Amino acid sequence: MLAGTYQRVGGVMRVSVQLIDHGAARWAGRYDLQGHDLLRFEDDVAQKVVDGLRVELSGAEQESLKASSTHSVEAYNLLLQGHAYWADYFMNSQHQSLQDAERMAQRAIEKDPAFVDAYSLLAQAYTLEATNFQRNGAHNLARAEQAARHAVALNPESFEATLALGGVYAEEGKNAESIQLLRKAVTLAPNSPVAWKYLGYIYHYSGLTDPAEAAFRRGRDLDPTPAQAYWMHGRMLLYQGKAHEAEEEVRRALERYPDQFKLVALLGYFLYYQGKTDEAEQVLERASQLAGAQADEEPMVFSAMVYASRGQRDKIDPRVFRYKPEEVVDGDLAEWIGAVYALLDDKEPALAWLRQAVRVGNHNFPWFQRDRNWDKLRGDGDFQRIMAEVEGYWKHYRERFGQTTT
Repeated sequence: MLAGTYQRVGGVMRVSVQLIDHGAARWAGRYDLQGHDLLRFEDDVAQKVVDGLRVELSGAEQESLKASSTHSVEAYNLLLQGHAYWADYFMNSQHQSLQDAERMAQRAIEKDPAFVDAYSLLAQAYTLEATNFQRNGAHNLARAEQAARHAVALNPESFEATLALGGVYAEEGKNAESIQLLRKAVTLAPNSPVAWKYLGYIYHYSGLTDPAEAAFRRGRDLDPTPAQAYWMHGRMLLYQGKAHEAEEEVRRALERYPDQFKLVALLGYFLYYQGKTDEAEQVLERASQLAGAQADEEPMVFSAMVYASRGQRDKIDPRVFRYKPEEVVDGDLAEWIGAVYALLDDKEPALAWLRQAVRVGNHNFPWFQRDRNWDKLRGDGDFQRIMAEVEGYWKHYRERFGQTTT
């Protein structure tokens, strides 16, 4: 853990830093900084940390320590604040955190219009907002692509820009292009947990379940702090047919974050797939209470699955039935809502939602084959034709990218 204190005296900031490993100091340093020293200070501390941890860096990572992404201290300070809000989102799952990250990235760009990392953060925040908050989803995804493309145009070899555009492509259904970019990202920065999680996400959409699980596991191991690391790895375990292991994964995280609503919601989801619908219902009710008005859709939609599996349409939140397929850009949400209709034996809307899930890139054929939510439609000709299309995509990904992790 990197720990430190600072004291400001007049125009000088004194910073004391320690690298601590299980209570023992690996390295310590003290710096007296003027305002213009901030960028040099960060580079120096980063190199000291790498040396202290004896971390093995790629050549690209070594170069990134030497090259400043901006010469504006003000822009860099704003970017740091943006990254702090971005990190908050993976802990609290609140819409405001993403919007604050966007605001800081935009302010950083105002200070330095050529700041690649600020455009990249802006693109990632817009992408995640489009994924998890459906209002203006298509517009936010378009803004994400614009920012990511601008970042790539400024520096085609930038890890941050590559990562951002790969994430945008994942949400736009450009799976093959996304895999190529995100494999490049993990090559550029093999110690980046975010890059591994992005790669795991697009592997999931492509039906490459084992590499998806391995990528999310690696991302979690590189940074075990964010709550999101556990529920996403748990989802991949579920897709492998390991619902109990998925439950155990989120329960471990809930020991640290007992009131994180998405962890609670995913626990209910995993219980549902083990046939524990009564327990799942109770857990999902708690998730909805914890979520509040600004949360994303998981607690509501997972609860709808539980009720639909019992034929209790009247208990489903009416908002579920107000969504329109063409307005949803997230392939997971489209598939989940379609599953609710399939459980209710409401064929036409179920298939409309499934087609939208496929259209926006959810081609996880092995999971569609395993998911019991679709059992009532398996004998239907239209469903079979959609599955044949998805199987074609999946076979293409397997042939082109195989079952390796990178």
